[in-house]
Parts: sequence; structure tokens; C-alpha cells
Amino acid sequence: MKIDSYKLIVGNATDIGIVREHNEDYMAHFDTPYGYCIIVCDGMGGHAAGEVASQGAIEAIKHYLQDGKVTKLDTAISLQNAIEFANYKLLEMVQLNPALTGMGTTCIMALINQSEMYVAHAGDSRLYLIRENDIKQLSKDHSTIQNLIDAGVLTEEEAKVSEKRNQITKAIGIFEKVEPTVTKQAFRLKHNDRILLCSDGLTAHLNQKDISATINTYPDVQTAALKLVEKANSEGGTDNITVQLIQYTGKSSKNIKRRILMKTIRLIIMALIVAGLSFVAYEYFFKDILSKSKDTQSESDKKSTVIKGL
Repeated sequence: MKIDSYKLIVGNATDIGIVREHNEDYMAHFDTPYGYCIIVCDGMGGHAAGEVASQGAIEAIKHYLQDGKVTKLDTAISLQNAIEFANYKLLEMVQLNPALTGMGTTCIMALINQSEMYVAHAGDSRLYLIRENDIKQLSKDHSTIQNLIDAGVLTEEEAKVSEKRNQITKAIGIFEKVEPTVTKQAFRLKHNDRILLCSDGLTAHLNQKDISATINTYPDVQTAALKLVEKANSEGGTDNITVQLIQYTGKSSKNIKRRILMKTIRLIIMALIVAGLSFVAYEYFFKDILSKSKDTQSESDKKSTVIKGL
């Protein structure tokens, strides 16, 4: 289906940044039998290997999700399998070309169908949900820093200047298995929700408050995406910056359920009306015809008896 059919508007932007020589990020959005997929990958490896990894991972994920030969499973399981398939393909590429050794990529992806959204990720690329003036991070970084924060060793402020802030614990193409984090239950979207997928080149310079303020200042998602990249560059642009910003224009799940309920009620009422009219028609029309038919038959029988008696 076309993206309009999913009630989605996508704005995106990517930039090399101020410091880096290559843009190793890659992004895409495409239709699948499971719903509409939006994805951002942040490659690593240097000497163009990062670019190969991020693009290769997305192409593999797209191929897996769109392949009609693949048995259609539960959405969450399919997303996990797609990421593991991408991992297998990158490791295969390294075997065929040892010069690519050490390449890998993070991955953040959302799959949206109606008002339901599944999220899958590996690494420190993030997904945020912006609902009116509130912003919430729905992904959790797979990183050494996040582990230290969770353990109470570092505060959020200390983490920003730690030498370990670029160490990730999960990625595609690095380990034998990725074991990505995938939401088991879908997030329920509401009308006008915005969903932001981004590489860490954005979050290295903009906090949640900055992100939310920018998105709410510019209602058009394409303009907002460009402004986010512009702001990250103005704050230093120390890494590649990639953002995909999606606006959900459909109805919330509650409204959808209410609409289905009302439609069901209307059908029941129509069925009752038809049944009532049928009953009335039988009582006042067909029943009378049947009665007259019986009377006519009875008179005919009497005449026949008289004739036989003669």
C-alpha cells in the first residue's frame, strides 16, 4: 500500500556533520506485508565500511520483510528475524571481503499498521514518541554508558562526558547473534502523534527538551527534521546526523474500536428493523392471503363433495 493508506507523513534529513569525512548513516522507509517500516542505521568501521554496513543492513531487512517466500509470523518475531538476517548478511560480506572486518551498524526501526506501532533496535540509535508537548524515549540504548547509569555508577550528566559514551553492547554485523530488543506488545498511537527515529549524532547535542521544542515549533515534519539537523550542527556536529520524523494522522485505537462498535450496533439495529418489518408483513399481509387461500380451498372441497353426492 502507499504511505497515505497508513495515515503517515514522513519527513527526514541526514548530514555528514561538521567533523566527520564520511556519512556512515543510512535510512529508508518502505511498505511490507506487516505494515509500514521506517528505519535508521548508524554504521561504524571507517574507510567507508560503515557506509557499507548501514546500507547493507537496511537492504537485508527490507528484503526479509518483503520476501513473499518467508513464512509470515508474529510481527515482533518477524522484526527480530529480519535483524538477525541482516546480521548474517553482514558477517557473510566480511567473509567474502576481509577488508570490511570490524564493520557494523546500529539499527532503530518502527513498523506501523493502523494505530499500532512495533519498535525494534540494536545499539544507541533512538526512537522518541512526541505526543502534544510530551516526549518519551521508547528505546533504551544498548551501551556501556546505559549499563553504568542503570547500575547507579554514573549520573546522566556524568555520562555525557564519559570516555565510554561511544561504546555499544549490541550491533548488527559484529557478533554472531544480535539479540535485538523488540516490543512484544504494540504501542497504541493517537491522532497527531509524532515519532522520531535518529542516530546518536542528534542526541549527542540535543536533549529531549530541545527535540520536543523544535518539533512542536515546526508542525511540518520535513521542516522540523531539517531544523533538528541544523541545530545539532550548530551545537558542534561531531558526528553524522540522521533523523526520520513521522506524523500519524489516523485515528487512535480507541476511536477505531468505537467506530467498529458503532458499526456493529447499526448492523444489529438494521437487522432488527428488517426482522420487525418481516413480522408485520407476515401478520397483516401474507397471513391474510394464506387465510383466504384456505377458505377458497375449503369452499372448493364442499362443492366437490356435493357433486360426488349427486
